[in-house]
Amino acid sequence: MTSVHVAVVGLGPAGALVAHRAVARGWTVDGYDPACVIDDGTVALPGWRHTYGFPVRALPAALRESVPFSTVTEQVTAHTPHLHRLHHGPYGIVDVAAARDRLSPGVRLHRTRVTDMSAAALGVDAVIDCRGVVDRPGAVRQVAYGLFLPEDAAARAGLTVGEFMDWRPSPAACSGTSGTAASGPADQAGQPETRPGKQGTGNSSPHTGTDPSFLYVQDTGTSVLAQETVLATRTPSRTLLPELRVRLLSRLGDAAAQATGTETVHFPTDRRRRPWYLGPDGRGTVTFGAAGGLTHPATGYSVAASAAAADRVLDSIVEGAPVGRILSASLAHRLRLLGAELIVRADGPTLRRFFDAFFSLPPSLQRGYLTGQGAGAVAAAMVALGCRPRDCLPFLRPLPQALRYTLKPR
Repeated sequence: MTSVHVAVVGLGPAGALVAHRAVARGWTVDGYDPACVIDDGTVALPGWRHTYGFPVRALPAALRESVPFSTVTEQVTAHTPHLHRLHHGPYGIVDVAAARDRLSPGVRLHRTRVTDMSAAALGVDAVIDCRGVVDRPGAVRQVAYGLFLPEDAAARAGLTVGEFMDWRPSPAACSGTSGTAASGPADQAGQPETRPGKQGTGNSSPHTGTDPSFLYVQDTGTSVLAQETVLATRTPSRTLLPELRVRLLSRLGDAAAQATGTETVHFPTDRRRRPWYLGPDGRGTVTFGAAGGLTHPATGYSVAASAAAADRVLDSIVEGAPVGRILSASLAHRLRLLGAELIVRADGPTLRRFFDAFFSLPPSLQRGYLTGQGAGAVAAAMVALGCRPRDCLPFLRPLPQALRYTLKPR
């Protein structure tokens, strides 16, 4: 194919990124999503409701100008409860409005639902399916409940921006401040569906519940996002979200009354329609983003991974997918599924010890597990953790059961 015509179906961040990279190649790109909005009489990309953050270095150079950040924190930290200064480089929060504006030029947008995903039906050379995945009972999910706070309220609650993962009780909770704040967005928000976990001793708040959780804190540019997060669980979202809200209010104390908004997160991390690295199927359809399994099973991150893989998936449309890369990406995904399954089965103290060991690894090993699609880097990090039996043995005890589940076809 010299002149390539593709249809991108689903225009969340992953779909917009791959469409943008296809336009940069000179391809003809049609984008389809019934959630597209009408802006000044023209069709625009759908609104993206969530906050997206990741290490700046995870973004490919070709997309640095197209995905701007509203804020960049030079140093992120984790508390397990020991302080770890993470060497992942600056951490950015995506400026969603600016990114939507920069990624859409050149894409012919259609506010249309596609029912036949074949290339022939859409009159194109290939279809890129970016429609995401459906959360079903039994899926491993990430669930979080967050509040947006003014900077002074966040400081009063003892929060420090740039917190990647904080397992400590909050200063407000330690001082006995009540988490039942006055009425505000924190109390008025609806309770969207949430996700699963396990019997927890040692949540990051003084409350106990079924799933250990930690606090994530970032500066969004207009406010501070404080998010109580369960990394991986099978607890239904509608069960877990109200509990996470209670934990977060307990952390924040009276500062929660000044919240200007809420954010809830719940999505499956172990589901995909078809692996992204296989290239087009017999109908000329390639699957990408969360639909292709680019959500990291053990962290929930997907936007940076989709950005990094966009050109690879476009290459597969014209060149096919190299067998070596297929095998490596497949094994990397299975290893991360295993990590997620072990997280699901761990209690609070076990997770704190595990992450204390993980954040003590050399930065290159940490990055190898957190980013990239190569099995070698993922395996190297897991082997290094296995060499720390004092910290990791409790985490690894359910390995036989977790391995059996991980190897099931999906």
